[in-house]
Amino acid sequence: MESSAKVMFMVEVRQIVIDYLQEELGINSIALKAYDSDSPIQNGDAEIKRMREIEAIKLRDRIHELTRHIAVIKRMIPNA
Repeated sequence: MESSAKVMFMVEVRQIVIDYLQEELGINSIALKAYDSDSPIQNGDAEIKRMREIEAIKLRDRIHELTRHIAVIKRMIPNA
């Protein structure tokens, strides 16, 4: 495989991976909105509030990690 063909292949793979990670980022962001909104559940039992906050923390961490992965991939692989 010649050099330009390798670069083009890398760009294609890069875009596929970034698209997937951005889809996951969107899914997690939508899920987080459900935890951040004011709902009747949040005014209920303290244990439910605690469980919801733990899940929201997990989602925020996933969003942070996905954002970092996207940034790293964009920097690692050239954008021919």
